[in-house]
Amino acid sequence: MRQIIGPIALAIACSLGGAAYAANTADTLYRNARVYTADAANTEARAVAVKGDSIVYVGDEAGAARWRGPSTQVVDLGGKLVLPGLIDAHVHALGVVQPDVCDLKSQSMSLPAMVDFLRACLDERPLPAGEWMVVPQWNFSQGNEPDERYSTLRAALDAVSTTHPIMLQGNDGHHGAANSLALSRARGPDGKAIGYSGKTLAKEFKDIRELVAVDANGEPSGGITEGAKGRLGAPGFFGTADFSAVAPKAAKVFREQGITAILDAAVDPSQLVFWRGLEDHGEMTFRMRAALIRRFDDPSARPTQSQIPAVVRQFTAAREQMERESKLIRADHVKIFVDGVLEGNPYADPPTLPNGAVLKPYLQPRFAGTPGGADFHVSGYVDPADPACADAPAARKDHASTERFRAAHGFDPAQCLQSSGVLEQSEEYLHAYESAMARAGFAVHTHAIGDRAVRVAVDMLEEAKRLNPGMQHSMAHAQLVHPDDQKRIGAAGLGVVFTHAWTVVNPPYDLSVIPFFERVEGTDLYGDSYYMRNVYPTATIARLGGIVASGSDAPVEDRNPRPFLNLEQALTRANPDPAIPGVLNASERLDIHQAIASYTINAARILGMEKEIGSIEAGKKADLIVVDQDILDLAARGEARRISDTRVLRVVFGGREVLARD
Repeated sequence: MRQIIGPIALAIACSLGGAAYAANTADTLYRNARVYTADAANTEARAVAVKGDSIVYVGDEAGAARWRGPSTQVVDLGGKLVLPGLIDAHVHALGVVQPDVCDLKSQSMSLPAMVDFLRACLDERPLPAGEWMVVPQWNFSQGNEPDERYSTLRAALDAVSTTHPIMLQGNDGHHGAANSLALSRARGPDGKAIGYSGKTLAKEFKDIRELVAVDANGEPSGGITEGAKGRLGAPGFFGTADFSAVAPKAAKVFREQGITAILDAAVDPSQLVFWRGLEDHGEMTFRMRAALIRRFDDPSARPTQSQIPAVVRQFTAAREQMERESKLIRADHVKIFVDGVLEGNPYADPPTLPNGAVLKPYLQPRFAGTPGGADFHVSGYVDPADPACADAPAARKDHASTERFRAAHGFDPAQCLQSSGVLEQSEEYLHAYESAMARAGFAVHTHAIGDRAVRVAVDMLEEAKRLNPGMQHSMAHAQLVHPDDQKRIGAAGLGVVFTHAWTVVNPPYDLSVIPFFERVEGTDLYGDSYYMRNVYPTATIARLGGIVASGSDAPVEDRNPRPFLNLEQALTRANPDPAIPGVLNASERLDIHQAIASYTINAARILGMEKEIGSIEAGKKADLIVVDQDILDLAARGEARRISDTRVLRVVFGGREVLARD
């Protein structure tokens, strides 16, 4: 009997009935499909058999038929494409749900239009006197054009209210804007409110002065980034929402987008209880890896270097609790912010520089024309070596001196300054934190944007790999990567999570970045340059051996994770609006197989789950999706721009169908 194989063995087993028969039949059989497995060979199949929460067969129709029994549910998919459940390797899960608050929803608005919008919000949602008005999803990089009434963000927000402190939360999670009352509440090193001003930025806040935008007089102009926001004491989204109600809505968002696993990229241990509650109620239809973090938004509340061991103990306790209590949640990653972001403000006077950490100092562009108009352009650059700049420090001492300098030289003395941005913490601190977490068994996941920050992150992740080789260490974003560091990422096999929706030509956004890196002539932003050759180097990193994965970073820019838009733009690197021409660094386009891998098996590697999920293979968890159009066929026909229109028709999670629609 032991030599009998194939259909004969199955027939004998069937004749025995009972347990022997049940052991050789599937609970569900999905057939008549194009099954893209995302395995090592990109194998395709026609059918998948599922038993319990696992895949037991992947192959042709004849083989699948052997798994069919009298109680097997057979689902004819009519030739539709089946993919592994998608994995978002960098998302902020509690932010994907639209809150019931005044929300700018990433709309591009001039400052006058924003004033009208926010005044209407206050009328519709009146606040008690003195209470904070916190408005999320402010589009910091598009719109915000000033006029003669509102020359700065501060002036615009003061026009909205002088009795409520106002904080606009940038849709990137890094930028913000504040009115005068909010700026007056900035807490100094001793915790007392002394406010941001030209004087305090030169003294008490000199360590973060590059994070506070200033006007021609050196006074705060309303723009505020990174840890400088936390000094104001404004309530954040994570301090006000009822997450027991948010969590089920977040699960619905992921389900409808075909996302069956995530790396939540910034989780305070206290937030894990909301996901545990969701799991206990049977409503959690995704697997979660949590990247733990503590108080990244307020530098005064961050753990000091001597407190790192206590944070390790706290995180270890959270990890062990999830291992004991949860089947779907693991808290085995940590998040580290290495730097900020690369966007400046060309409409400010003087232009506000970016603050992301870069290898060479930012340029000091000058702009002319109507803000937001077709004639707005780079009119020249200030050279810090200009002899006039020798007088700049004295010229910045008071308003009259500044005005005399501007009248004599045609530019603001602040533009004589050189800046290479800032790291969120000292390199010593970053390495101490990373090494302590790696030794404790955590996977390290870093935010790194500028090329200097990426270099520091590679140093950290190489060290983490030496200390903890059993985990996959990774960085997110990598907007600008020096060629030497692209090679290092590949050689070390590090993971890089890209948000492909950003890897596109976007003139209003690019105006806030490229002129600060490269000398731009007029309105032509896209000439050959170091920035254009090394911006989001996805294909090169993949070719060199790095693990390229996808993450939406939602709610950054958009609360919707938009996986199929990200897949499309991984291939096209072109703006989804056909009226906007051009391709951003065309040599870095991925092919369709690389793009799907970035959302499946490669993302599973980032999560440390490649043995369980990420491909459709026997023995792995039965996490599958069925979509309404064949994205491989679209790519092959040169119709990649249609990929973003894809709808998810079915979601199977752990063998259970959790979404089915026409």
